[in-house]
Amino acid sequence: MRLERPHLLAECIARLERTCGERGAGGPRVATGWPAIDAHLGGGIASAGLHEWWGASEDVRAVLVQLAWRAVLQDDAERPGQCRHVAWVGRAAWPSPDHLVRGLRAPLAGMFGATRIPSWPDARLHDRSILVDVPAHDDGARLWAIEQAARCPGVCAVVADGRGFPMPATRRLQLASSGTLLLSMRGPERRAGERRTVPSACATRWWVTPASGIREVPWLRAMHALAARIVPEPAWTVRLERAKGVGIDPDACPEAVATEWWRTEGVPDAPARVRRVRAHRVARAASLREARAS
Repeated sequence: MRLERPHLLAECIARLERTCGERGAGGPRVATGWPAIDAHLGGGIASAGLHEWWGASEDVRAVLVQLAWRAVLQDDAERPGQCRHVAWVGRAAWPSPDHLVRGLRAPLAGMFGATRIPSWPDARLHDRSILVDVPAHDDGARLWAIEQAARCPGVCAVVADGRGFPMPATRRLQLASSGTLLLSMRGPERRAGERRTVPSACATRWWVTPASGIREVPWLRAMHALAARIVPEPAWTVRLERAKGVGIDPDACPEAVATEWWRTEGVPDAPARVRRVRAHRVARAASLREARAS
């Protein structure tokens, strides 16, 4: 009987992985905002499962902030009133505070006579972010923290430092994230093609690189002297290289360009504090008019 236990355990793990894969393939998805990739994945990235991201830490972190924003916005639309959180596990995954507030920069449309839609900053991701600090050298503590965050019902997405995890660890995370979007930062490659040889149980694998060829402002292409003084807009090329249940040509992987769309896309409604101040001023002005009239 003891000889059969490893065999039964392997069958159980394989069955659970197949169940999680089927649930992720047919379950809810989070739209990435990249049309080519969303169409290839059937509407977006699965909101349940482990998704691994390779590339420089600062590049991957900037892209994952955008996905965390979309996860929060979609979760609010599907679960109104629950206000679930986003967990950032490991200091390597911690974002900059200004990246957690969207709509801080006004769009350029109003500068050229076009109708400008007023917008207000949105700090939902900032208010619902949980920064989890774990020792960088303790892989076991980091794995435990990621697993507990992924199993928490009050968390809609987890962005974690997943560098150096072996195959058994990725299996644990894949099983733990059966109901949570888990985005794992695997870090840069130490050698070319390393990401394709590292064994992993992830549902998808992504490759992020800076997009240097598209960082110019289109309407300033003819004005080279002025365009040279303008700081280029950051952009990244996101490449989907692996997806369970979806066939991908290794020589023609679907790609997309990620930009910092959240910097100029705020919310049309003013914050609650501003609305209260406005209501107080309107009421005070009305009372003054009544006092003068009497």
